[in-house]
Amino acid sequence: MNKHAVFVAGKRFILLSDDKTEYVENLAKEVGDTIARISLENPTLDRRSAAILCALDYADDKNKEILRNQSLSDKAKPLIAQADRQSKQLRELKEKLIAKENENARLQKELKSLREAFEKSTQLLDGKGSVKPSFPLEKKPEKKDKKKDKGYTPNLQYSLFDNE
Repeated sequence: MNKHAVFVAGKRFILLSDDKTEYVENLAKEVGDTIARISLENPTLDRRSAAILCALDYADDKNKEILRNQSLSDKAKPLIAQADRQSKQLRELKEKLIAKENENARLQKELKSLREAFEKSTQLLDGKGSVKPSFPLEKKPEKKDKKKDKGYTPNLQYSLFDNE
C-alpha cells in the first residue's frame, strides 16, 4: 500500500491505497469540490454537516448505480442465454455443414468414378476403345442356311450391368 497525502476542504489527510497518486488526488479534489458546492448552496452549514451531506450524496449515487447495474444485469441474462443457445445451434449447424461437405466430396468422387466407367463402356460399345470387356462376348449364332436374310438381322448387345 502506498501513502497519499491529500487535502479535502482545507484539511490534510493521509490515505493508504494501491491506486495511483493521480487517481487518489482526483478523488480528493472531487470530494472537496462537492463539499464546497454544498457549503455555497447552504451557507448556514458548518464544514462537518457539508461533509455529511457530501457523503450522503455519494452513498445515494453509489446505491443508484448498484440498482442500475443490477437492472442491466437482469436485462442481460436472457440475452446471454439466447446467445448461448444460438452459439450451440451454430456449432451444430457447422457440424452438419462439415458432414454434408464430406458427403458431397464422397459423392463427387463416386460420380467421377462412374463417369470414367461410363466413358470406358461407351468407347467399348462404339468399338473405338481398346478396353477389353470384363465379361465374355457372345458369338453370333451360325446360320444354317447360307442364304442372305431379308429383313431383320439381330445384332449383339452388351450390358454394363451383366458381369456374368
